[in-house]
Amino acid sequence: MSTAMLQPASPASSATPILPPRGQTPSTAETAPAEVAPAMPNPRLRIDPALSLVVIEFRDAVGEVSLSIPTPKELEAYRDQPRPEPAPSVDVSR
Repeated sequence: MSTAMLQPASPASSATPILPPRGQTPSTAETAPAEVAPAMPNPRLRIDPALSLVVIEFRDAVGEVSLSIPTPKELEAYRDQPRPEPAPSVDVSR
């Protein structure tokens, strides 16, 4: 086996420059770095303190909530439900 086949290709020989189409020049908008939005966990978990429920929120590329579990309609239905009174404590140490 030839040792030339085992040698890695040099970067200069394998790199091909990318040129704009003929008649067009690259604009500054294309070469300017895009603003990077802060990283946000997706999905995001939050606790609704009034209901003591965990809400899962899925966000789109812009960062807006695109889906939540439970849905806003379901959360409103939970808020409309009467809350049960906590059970009285019982002393069982006797």
